[in-house]
Amino acid sequence: MRWFWIDRFLEFESGRRATAIKNIALAEPHLHDHFPGNPVMPGVLIIEGMAQTAGVVCVLGKSGQQKPSLVYFMTIDKAKFRKPVVP
Repeated sequence: MRWFWIDRFLEFESGRRATAIKNIALAEPHLHDHFPGNPVMPGVLIIEGMAQTAGVVCVLGKSGQQKPSLVYFMTIDKAKFRKPVVP
């Protein structure tokens, strides 16, 4: 099982923004199980990728300080999906 949902971490601007990429391939099994015949990335996996990106931000944002060895994702409020993520 794959535990990391981001493939590349592209940009980081401390305290402002971060950009990461997850490549979506048609061969990924979770795409076909979610809505049979209509491959869509499950929202929980989209949130997981965002949480992993936030974890990288937590580590990178600690310049000059001791970096955390573990980062917990605790909550997300009012998440909305405007468009489906498809391969």
